[in-house]
Amino acid sequence: MNTITILLLLLGLHTAVTERIRPAIRSLAAQGILLGLLPFLAAPGAAWRAAGLGLATIAVKSVAIPMILTRAVNRLEIGQESESLLSTKTVILLIGALTLAAFVACARFGLSGQDRLGAAAGLTLLFSGLLMMTTRVKAVSQVIGFVVLENGIFLFGAASGSEFTLPIELGIFLDLFVAVFLMGILMLKIQRTFTHMDVRKIHTLKD
Repeated sequence: MNTITILLLLLGLHTAVTERIRPAIRSLAAQGILLGLLPFLAAPGAAWRAAGLGLATIAVKSVAIPMILTRAVNRLEIGQESESLLSTKTVILLIGALTLAAFVACARFGLSGQDRLGAAAGLTLLFSGLLMMTTRVKAVSQVIGFVVLENGIFLFGAASGSEFTLPIELGIFLDLFVAVFLMGILMLKIQRTFTHMDVRKIHTLKD
């Protein structure tokens, strides 16, 4: 599980730092596959539940959501650059500080070594997603940040000893899928109205 956790952490950091949208979407899809493996490792005694949750995770996070985002990028003719209000160096420094803060905080939780790593990685993804949502200029990048944030919550829950309850987790996935789908529709409407996806210019909306 440590290997999966480390890979998730690296992919999450790559998603938060990369300046290009399509690589960020591919990184998001890879995160979905790795997250889909976690239920099998966290609940080996409940094979059917782990299989259902794992397959649902991969279907939503690694297939459906990346497809929606890729379609939005293609249809809206969004540029490849994932613009940010902050410079790349500043983002890297912030991500490094947030990662350090997450590991320091989780060291106080009294978790075992493996669980501590997973919890810290989950918090790091959560913080990274929040940073993307608040600093990225293009709406599609903010949606990616939203999904990274949810991935962090999922990983933190798995590492902190919370049991995977299939109906609850499937409900979360459904809410996430609907949210991303609605965000895709909203981005399409904004693009048709304003011919751009720069959220800095949305203030021109009038009642």
